[in-house]
Amino acid sequence: MGLATQAQTFGKAGTFEAGEKTFLLNGKPFVVRAGEIHFPRIPKEYWEHRIQMCKAMGMNTICIYLFWNFHEQQPDQFDFTGQKDVAEFVKLVQKNGMYCIVRPGPYACAEWDMGG
Repeated sequence: MGLATQAQTFGKAGTFEAGEKTFLLNGKPFVVRAGEIHFPRIPKEYWEHRIQMCKAMGMNTICIYLFWNFHEQQPDQFDFTGQKDVAEFVKLVQKNGMYCIVRPGPYACAEWDMGG
């Protein structure tokens, strides 16, 4: 069963599939090596450095949560600017040749309430 996706890191359409015993990215075996970054906890000017540190440790993917209490502090008023600019963070991940898994919530378990 194949899941067609946009391989947005390179601006081209691609495929991501669950193979018989491995994931397949564009038809080739792919191991997801992911690091978790809570970008709201990191000053924006350090985002790219943290991404580069993950890459230097051998990661090819960054996982992030969207903490809805951070982005929607008032009902129906969403803020994705400045420190909350998830699109800019994902573009930095892409710029550094990595993939990003975005978990949109709203549930984020202890990662928010208990400090990560």
